Amino acid sequence: MSDSTDRIEAALARLGAEHQPPPGWEDRVLAAVGAPRKRSAWWWFAGPALTLAAAAVIAIAVFPRGGPRELALAVDVTGEQTRGAGAIERAIGDIAHVRVTGGAGHRAIWVYRDQRTLVTHCPGDPACRSTRDSLGIDVALSLVGEYTIVALSSPQALPAPTDDYDRDIAAARMSDTNEKSRTLTVR
Repeated sequence: MSDSTDRIEAALARLGAEHQPPPGWEDRVLAAVGAPRKRSAWWWFAGPALTLAAAAVIAIAVFPRGGPRELALAVDVTGEQTRGAGAIERAIGDIAHVRVTGGAGHRAIWVYRDQRTLVTHCPGDPACRSTRDSLGIDVALSLVGEYTIVALSSPQALPAPTDDYDRDIAAARMSDTNEKSRTLTVR
């Protein structure tokens, strides 16, 4: 049995031998067509990369980065708060830390007591803190009343505030002004 098994294995090993290329065929083919040159493909990537870089530079230069942020008014008060008539009230001596961010161009903070008396304004008060991105001031709540804090922004210069709340707000609204306000009650 082993004799027939050996014959079958030998016959199977020869199957397809007539389809095998002769030894050394690869070398003869490469010599006939010429050895392929290795090409550097760096320039395939350089063109698109340069195009993307130019498009990014143009986009940054031509299109604004999201436009101005929305005007935001933040008021943090240090001191004790109380509840009165359903609203939170502040005490005399508390300090209101006012900060305005965002908006277009010029920013201002106007603080009025009882919508009659201008307490302070920023810019204009020596205590005003101004950076490229924000405007801030600390306001001492030293008298009883309602303190109205108004944040303004406008592409044009804002009018200077007077001691008349209604006139000041009307003058600000005459120009392209964005405003936010908050009222603090001091008892």
